[in-house]
Amino acid sequence: MSAHPATTAVPTALLVLFGACTARNEVARTDSAGAPNVVTVTARDFAFDAPDTIASGFTTFQLVNNGDQFHMAQLIKLEDGKTLDDFVVAYAEAFRTTGPRPAWAPRLGGPGVADPHGRSNATHKLEPGNYAWICLMDVPDGIPHVVKARMAKAFVVRPLSSAAAPEIAPKASIVMQLNEYTFSYDAPLTAGRQMIRVENVGAESHEVGLLKLAPGKTMQDFEAWARNPGGPPPANAIGGVSSMTRGSDGYFEVDLTPGEYVLLCLVTAPDGRSHVEHGMIQHIRIN
Repeated sequence: MSAHPATTAVPTALLVLFGACTARNEVARTDSAGAPNVVTVTARDFAFDAPDTIASGFTTFQLVNNGDQFHMAQLIKLEDGKTLDDFVVAYAEAFRTTGPRPAWAPRLGGPGVADPHGRSNATHKLEPGNYAWICLMDVPDGIPHVVKARMAKAFVVRPLSSAAAPEIAPKASIVMQLNEYTFSYDAPLTAGRQMIRVENVGAESHEVGLLKLAPGKTMQDFEAWARNPGGPPPANAIGGVSSMTRGSDGYFEVDLTPGEYVLLCLVTAPDGRSHVEHGMIQHIRIN
């Protein structure tokens, strides 16, 4: 996944892991008053099937990947009267020239990468306006799906009815903050099902990927594989929230089991280097 102003220098194969979730991480609909609505976004090779219109407020987005390739659902807002066609043209030119991405299309999170026939989730509060889903996965040829095959879908967020139940934010068990170039959280990550609130308090855009190292593998194994991908990866992606601009927030739900984990951010800094290269990668042990 690339982010302005240039594409990331981290090997493409590493992006396969970022933000992916297994089916067990699906968030079930709840009938509690004011609970987030649940919207399914279905990915296939190479298109999204999703509602054209949704209500404003808290919404849990379930990405269901029915394709044979890796896909993700990056959420963007189309501002200044711009359309999805405007975005696709502008983004393709920015990708071609490694120039800045359209400033009128801020990134607001969304479900991270899902394995072929896998799932991921993210919850966000959306205001009324014009939005779109785009897929920035670029495996195996290095060309983002939105550029290669126009994998994108516009949708409208309409105002919530005045008769609707009061909105209630998801109850977070952990609050994680993203900054230049660190992760911090208000409580240790522990085993069990967790609803993680992610806040971007930095000046740059940030995202978070949570990966679990395979048994017997170390952080050094992961870093070596990332530099020269080959053979099975030494980690499995567990969850995450896609790129968010400064001041944005979102939630993702995961089921954590004891083991060794890695947190990382693959957004590109203004100098063209990945945030991982700036040190935004962290090892965590969960007992």
